[in-house]
Amino acid sequence: MFNVQINTKSQRRDYLLDLHLVVNRKYRTILKINTFDCFTKFISNPTPLSMDVMYFTSIIYALDKLIPRKEAVDNWSRNIDVTIPVNDVDVWSNAKLELQNALNFLTSDNWILSFSKVKRPYFQNKKNKLPLNASVDNICLFSGGLDSLAGGVNLADEKDNILFISHVDGIGASKTLQEPLIDRIKETYSGKKIEQSVFHVFQNESKEDSTRSRSLMFLGFALFHAMNLGVNKIIAPENGVISINLPLTPSRTCSNSTKTMHPYFLKQFQNALNLMSINIEIENPYLLKTKGEMLVENRNTTLIQELATQTLSCSHGGGHTHGWYRHRLNCGYCIPCTIRRASIHKFDNNLDRCDDYGHKLNAVEINLQSHEKRLDLLALSYFLNRKLTKDELKREIKLMAVIDNIDEVADMLLRGYAEIKQYINDKADNDIKGLFTCQLT
Repeated sequence: MFNVQINTKSQRRDYLLDLHLVVNRKYRTILKINTFDCFTKFISNPTPLSMDVMYFTSIIYALDKLIPRKEAVDNWSRNIDVTIPVNDVDVWSNAKLELQNALNFLTSDNWILSFSKVKRPYFQNKKNKLPLNASVDNICLFSGGLDSLAGGVNLADEKDNILFISHVDGIGASKTLQEPLIDRIKETYSGKKIEQSVFHVFQNESKEDSTRSRSLMFLGFALFHAMNLGVNKIIAPENGVISINLPLTPSRTCSNSTKTMHPYFLKQFQNALNLMSINIEIENPYLLKTKGEMLVENRNTTLIQELATQTLSCSHGGGHTHGWYRHRLNCGYCIPCTIRRASIHKFDNNLDRCDDYGHKLNAVEINLQSHEKRLDLLALSYFLNRKLTKDELKREIKLMAVIDNIDEVADMLLRGYAEIKQYINDKADNDIKGLFTCQLT
């Protein structure tokens, strides 16, 4: 069991309180939240419940990064017992079971939550108020990935008074990546009010790389803004193949299959919000779309064509690890990169330039005999070679969780896998194509 103690620190970062997290008196970190210009540009004095949401999601994210999975009994699923300080204990306790269900599914852990009355205010009241001249009607997550670009462009083409919420971490999700994309969207839709609010959750100690709770933290900051700006919906754009993210092999059932925008997680989290009287809808409009369909059917394909290759979709977070053959944002061989390249190949084959990636799809740069890089390709070929029918896919979906629209989801997955197979057939060398016994066209 990992028992967590949470203590407040004397110093504050801007208007926010720093926290000291201690696990089993062995692991410890200082949690700092940087909201950049949020409190000087968008929000004057946030509500106590919105501050609770911000800190709750940030604490979960920090603990997910702090506690090493290798020390769990099965080297993966951790038992985490944490009491989180909040302003209204009754409100949070009322949604405890739903929150635990959402977290357990999201991170593949066993979370034991309880709540205590916060001893020091999370937010230090400001003396100066912001002028009431900023209106926000739409809030959308914007990571700098291809899905967030497609969703953001669609929203900007259709709506006005938009606030994009971005998280930066200095590795993959960087301001230097996100800002040029946002700026170009603003230029294209110059007659509309489009803003970006950026945040960074920082901790000085991290022991675990498999951060499954990042989407929860991301949603927490979007909810924080929505609660204070009076917005009743958050757009969280992600293609259906990644949202469902069926495990490619039995070994990936937990360890390698993220569930960041899985509809079951979103439903459980939404249920918790409703019990807390936070009446804000979290919507992924692209659950039934493949990544390629998100591009092909976009409301502004000209802008997508211009910006698609400037986005980051790589599971390596833009880190140029040892063995990359060229300096590029995306490695070119991980599962998110493969889905990305397949979607761009479907959208516009001329945009799928092999030199835009750290690796080409050939056995010279991805050694099929020894490189660890081959593992994603081997897992992908194993899965596609099973040649699952729609009914078999529905069974696989149900093994993860019960969801709505399962027929439509299964149809979407078949289309998404067809995109990948077409890309492999058209772009891989013969050695890599030889891994696939399924029909590639």
